[in-house]
Amino acid sequence: MGGRRNFLLVNLAVVLLNAGLGILVNLAAFTSRGGIRERYLTLPLDTSNLSMPTNVLRPGEVLSGAYGIVDTTGNYSSHIFVWPAEDWTYVTGESRVCLTTQASVDRLFWVSWQVETWTGPLSVSVFSPGSDFAVASAMITYLRRCFPGVQERVSFHLVHTRTRPPLPSPHPEEQHLNCDDPESANKILMGLRDENEPMERRYPQNIMRNLARRTCPCDYIFTIDVDMLTTPFMAENLTGFLNGVSLTPCKKCAYVVPVYEVDNTVTYPPNDKMELLRLLLRGHARRFHMKVYTKNQGNSHLEHWEVGSSPFSTGEYRVLYNITTYEEFWEPILILPYTSPLFDERFVGYGFTRSSQVYELHRRGYSFQVIDQAFLTHRGFQTTKSYQTSRYAQIEINKVRYQMFKKELHARLGLAPPAPFKGPSPRQQLPLLIGRRSQASKATIRAVPSKKKIETDKKIN
Repeated sequence: MGGRRNFLLVNLAVVLLNAGLGILVNLAAFTSRGGIRERYLTLPLDTSNLSMPTNVLRPGEVLSGAYGIVDTTGNYSSHIFVWPAEDWTYVTGESRVCLTTQASVDRLFWVSWQVETWTGPLSVSVFSPGSDFAVASAMITYLRRCFPGVQERVSFHLVHTRTRPPLPSPHPEEQHLNCDDPESANKILMGLRDENEPMERRYPQNIMRNLARRTCPCDYIFTIDVDMLTTPFMAENLTGFLNGVSLTPCKKCAYVVPVYEVDNTVTYPPNDKMELLRLLLRGHARRFHMKVYTKNQGNSHLEHWEVGSSPFSTGEYRVLYNITTYEEFWEPILILPYTSPLFDERFVGYGFTRSSQVYELHRRGYSFQVIDQAFLTHRGFQTTKSYQTSRYAQIEINKVRYQMFKKELHARLGLAPPAPFKGPSPRQQLPLLIGRRSQASKATIRAVPSKKKIETDKKIN
């Protein structure tokens, strides 16, 4: 009897132990970093009991401008990996391509959309002079806490004017934010800016693009605007495509990804090419900048892309056609090898920031190949009515810089000089245009456009 009793007690102990272990395993699974999805967040965070890596800027902590890397003009300072992705080593090692972008602090909410579909590494440069830093710090904290994909796969870097280093908010009130509404959260956090602080008039797009690119160690770089959205499984499909083309390496191949605008009446972006083509037929989508600047996508010849696939296509990424023409001021979105030329950093503000790189690629003998099935979407139809007047002054200044850029490039490559500039020489005209800019330009940081409320509780499938 004693032996039977001991046997039963041992079995009971084993059962209780297994049950306890099962509970612990389930608790660990449901509270793992990848499973956290907070519904509401209160800022600033109480960091007294918060475990954080030592290289991550803590909520409320102000970044010292003394640690910045100053650009060649002496006007801007950069800080890399202010908020590094927790899985950065893993995701960059697994992916052939890195998605890179840049943003002003009022548009950081778009990062929450990016991680819904892009599962690879994402490198983001944020322009945050003065008290804009307070907005960036709060919004990035919000994104990292509310969206696990941001914390795991997105690394943030900061750029500011050298004379306006990061500053705290003059009124750091407690903020209660809804994790399901990042656009509204971004608008609320814009209130952290010092309203007496002047807006920066020039936005250093190319400095920021290069910073985001230099901090990503993948073989290929995919540079987009922050509000251009990828499709589901694009990171995996591009890695598969690039693994395939690596069998016949092409060091001077630039892969073109088409871009389309989608009307605000469309709740969610299209998941694949067939859905996009249906929207095109219904008039709910059109080629990017079709009504603003036809040269933007014109040389991509998207009329061929739209009819080039078989209706029974498997969705596999492949080169659909080569672009054998070149039209100046073309601005395609490209996937480039990491050895390709950087963006020219003399272009600050609007105009020629992307087309100048494409011109250099063309002059250096790169071939342009359009990928089937892959595309990006931009929310809302673009019109010139939404353009700020400051854009036009900046475009005129950069037009002069573009002529200077072409002359220098042709000289470096041993090419004949480009067509002569009509009117005053670029160096004579530039000071005059810069003087006019102060009259035409009122603000650089773009206001958040009035858009239909973004619903983030439903993921794009």
